Amino acid sequence: MELKMTNNLSIANLPDSLKSDVSTIADVREVEQLKLFVDNIAIELKVGNSISNSFHAYDLWSRFMRNKRKHLPISKSPSKVIVDRDISEKIEGVNYVGRLGISPAILRGDSEDFMAWPSDREEKTEKALIRLASKGRIAKISGKVGNRYAVYFTFSELIQELKTVNQSLNQTELKESLLILKGAELSLSYKAIDSNGEVLESNETIMNYLSAIHFSSGRGRSNVRCVAVLNELMSQQIESVEYKSFYYNRTQSFKRSLSIWLSFRLYRMFRYASPSHTHHFSLIKTMVKFGSLDSDQAVGNRLIVFRRDMTATMKDLMSADIIKSYDIQNSKNDEGIIIDYKYTLYPTDKFCQEIIDLNKHSIRITEKAKKLESVTEGFFEGGDIPLNLNV
Repeated sequence: MELKMTNNLSIANLPDSLKSDVSTIADVREVEQLKLFVDNIAIELKVGNSISNSFHAYDLWSRFMRNKRKHLPISKSPSKVIVDRDISEKIEGVNYVGRLGISPAILRGDSEDFMAWPSDREEKTEKALIRLASKGRIAKISGKVGNRYAVYFTFSELIQELKTVNQSLNQTELKESLLILKGAELSLSYKAIDSNGEVLESNETIMNYLSAIHFSSGRGRSNVRCVAVLNELMSQQIESVEYKSFYYNRTQSFKRSLSIWLSFRLYRMFRYASPSHTHHFSLIKTMVKFGSLDSDQAVGNRLIVFRRDMTATMKDLMSADIIKSYDIQNSKNDEGIIIDYKYTLYPTDKFCQEIIDLNKHSIRITEKAKKLESVTEGFFEGGDIPLNLNV
């Protein structure tokens, strides 16, 4: 694979806040695991879609606040600021069960500092950041910071990446969004259980959405260079090739956050799509997974609103030629009151072919990974980033 590298990261053009802590930088041409992570050109040329990577279970968990940007002055802080959510997901035959907690970032204000939780905007920024990484704007930095994977970019590059999927954020909004991703904290406690009930993993960790973010300014917006250091879980999954490709442009171009999230989820979860296979889900459980509900016990009178939102999303998916139709069936309690809805989705031929291409790409990357010598043991020597988070 021929990688076109422009404006490579070097110690000379690192932000001043990072220069003294870095002794070596290796780009994707020098690190085998990164070669795999950015090995997307062949499939992009074939299918005509922009490709990015998503991190195994991590990107399927509800890590963002939905439908509103929640900023609060410190003086108006509630007694409880950590948002807790349950984890319940079955991925490739493994059940992930546990709990996550979302802690807000603390941002500086003119007269008063304020708390900010990661929202839909931060999810879009994170997706665009990983898209840039998947295109080759990622390197391994080593030194006092240990060994880390870092995405390097300018604000103009990140703004342009968002524009390719009809998302519009200016430099001020992006900088704040990146600061929230750095400042917000995510606590994870979960078990991975196989079909026989055996516990494969028991993990507990606390980390930021981004481990670090560094800025440096030159003349003009295009010369503002940024370095975002990926968190421990993302780094681990790059090392262990626990990521899957998805179509960035197909999933991120919708106006509705629910449509963005559900289309992404279909490309990640509906891996055996065919004209004879359907995909089904419960409305309430889906809204919990999306993050509009913290638990399936907190529905109240919002069911009608959720159905209206899902109807709009179904129209989006049909217009995008992802599904050709869907069925909806209500569920009632003993009193005859509707308490939930079950959706059945019928994929289009185009979507089925896209899934076939993605599966072939995943197999190709896995086969390449198997041929590599094990490099993970020495990569994080000294305990900089634990590859095994088992407790």
